Amino acid sequence: MTGGGGATHAVAVYESGEDLQRRVLPFLRDGLAVGETVVAVVSDPAADALGAGLGADRHDVQWQVPGVSYRSLGPMFDGLRRFLSEQRAAGRRVRLVAENDTGGSSGRDEAYLRFEAASNDVLGSCGFPWTCLYDRHRFPPATLERVAQVHPLLLDHAGRMTASRGFVDPDAYLAAHPGPLSAVPPRPALDFSLTGLALLPSARHAAVEAASGFGLLPEDRDDFEVAAGEVLSNALRHGERPIRVRLWDTPSHVVLRVDDDGQGDDLATKGFRPPDPEQGHRGGMGVWMVRQLADVVHVTTGAAGTAVELQFRRTQPS
Repeated sequence: MTGGGGATHAVAVYESGEDLQRRVLPFLRDGLAVGETVVAVVSDPAADALGAGLGADRHDVQWQVPGVSYRSLGPMFDGLRRFLSEQRAAGRRVRLVAENDTGGSSGRDEAYLRFEAASNDVLGSCGFPWTCLYDRHRFPPATLERVAQVHPLLLDHAGRMTASRGFVDPDAYLAAHPGPLSAVPPRPALDFSLTGLALLPSARHAAVEAASGFGLLPEDRDDFEVAAGEVLSNALRHGERPIRVRLWDTPSHVVLRVDDDGQGDDLATKGFRPPDPEQGHRGGMGVWMVRQLADVVHVTTGAAGTAVELQFRRTQPS
């Protein structure tokens, strides 16, 4: 048995469909037995294995959350937060299983793990138990070591919850893993200096036009424009000039990078929790917004300055 209700954040690192069933079916069945709404946002292979193990009970599981997709990490995180908050406000009891079902680079995995770390209190504040799934064959050992650092609990081979001895305080994890920044190509499509607020509209427009030319998904154009504007204005208002703006594309993403000479304070850990003025949280709404809009956000700060990198999905080349 996995225990009673309340907020718990566990991980199941599995070897096969059978191993996944042994680790996770007790968690799902515990929720069904007490009348919780059991939700599984997982890969198709995981859904097939868990559905087969549940038998007729699979029809009592909600296998997706409307509007929530791992195609883009920021909207995914915001969508899950909104969904769980709405369930709590409605007085429903929920149990969640989640798995990132999209491929990606090691940098995208790092961005996802930052959301995992922040979810301990952002999603945990809703008071529901949830378990994350990781297929051991998809990730290198170094990534799986960090998986243990962002989950306070593990589901063992018999479905029992045990403490993760590698767990790291979320703020400490976020501070230690802000990047990595991508390598900048020798000749990015855009490369210019931003010297004043009066130039902000034209700079934002140039970034949006270049991103659209690289196949930025049409549904992401407005989000990209908002996020780019926030990052550029934040550098102008809080950074130190000169401010360098570069944009390029990869086979999967449009990448915008903004560098300034300021030290960035605690920018690497900001924006994962929604600002709450009633709790004394002043400012920070822009960084929060950016993190919820982009697929990937990397930040580095230090004596050499501050760099912010945004990645948005693009259409794949034909």
